[in-house]
Amino acid sequence: MGIRVREYMSSPVIIVSPSDTIARVRNLMLRYGISRLPVVENGVLVGIITAYDVAKAVDEAGNKPLDTIPVELYMSPNPITVDADDLLEEAVRLMVKHGIGGLPVLQDGRLVGIITKSDVVRAYAEKLKGRYRVEDYFDPNVPTVSPSHSVAYVAKLLFNTPCKRVLVVEGGKLIGIIAPSDLAFATPIQKLSRKVKVYKVAGFSPRGIYTILPYIHGVALAADIMTSNPLTVKPNDDLAYAAQLMARYGFSSVPVVCGESDVRGIVVKHHILQALIAL
Repeated sequence: MGIRVREYMSSPVIIVSPSDTIARVRNLMLRYGISRLPVVENGVLVGIITAYDVAKAVDEAGNKPLDTIPVELYMSPNPITVDADDLLEEAVRLMVKHGIGGLPVLQDGRLVGIITKSDVVRAYAEKLKGRYRVEDYFDPNVPTVSPSHSVAYVAKLLFNTPCKRVLVVEGGKLIGIIAPSDLAFATPIQKLSRKVKVYKVAGFSPRGIYTILPYIHGVALAADIMTSNPLTVKPNDDLAYAAQLMARYGFSSVPVVCGESDVRGIVVKHHILQALIAL
């Protein structure tokens, strides 16, 4: 395609330091609608931290406040980088090879941007219509839960499945989807009564960032953190259409269905990357 990284990278870059807290990272991700942050110390790139890392921190923190947990405990050190003048395909090959969702972009050794799966998906949606269908790349092995499964159970599935997604099904019908960001940005807030608590869910849904949902008897459920009524694609849809939905609405994945109740699987950003380098 001859597309350079600089054409689709995000710039300028929001950064954090190793001594910043997970709470600060979480707040920055929510404020700016991003899922990874380069970690810089004394002007030198030393790591990267993602929404998946924040989700792990939330899952492992227990009652420990997130503003006491430093970034350095959960960041990935010495991240792989690309140059602003590198071809986009080379950046994608690195992402796929190393199983990562974004690369800091350097120019003359200086951090000038970041190229992520979201940027690549946008490029695919704009440049590569008609090349592949959803059925060529989607993952049929996505776990499902009911709305009443606990968040703890959902977290175990998220961290142990390659697609890092869980679909919520009720009565054979798809009613929601859960990604690591849904777990990372869900925070218990002040008890309203002796019997009922609430859970404040923050995500990147086009329906709005903040939603208040019930959190009863101290046990959060899948229904409390899921994104409800997700948009879907069919197996024979153009893969570029799935990429277009991801790019337009900020999704990281789209469930694949036939009709209203036949859940076939899921297509995630990684599948778009695989399709791009297969051209």
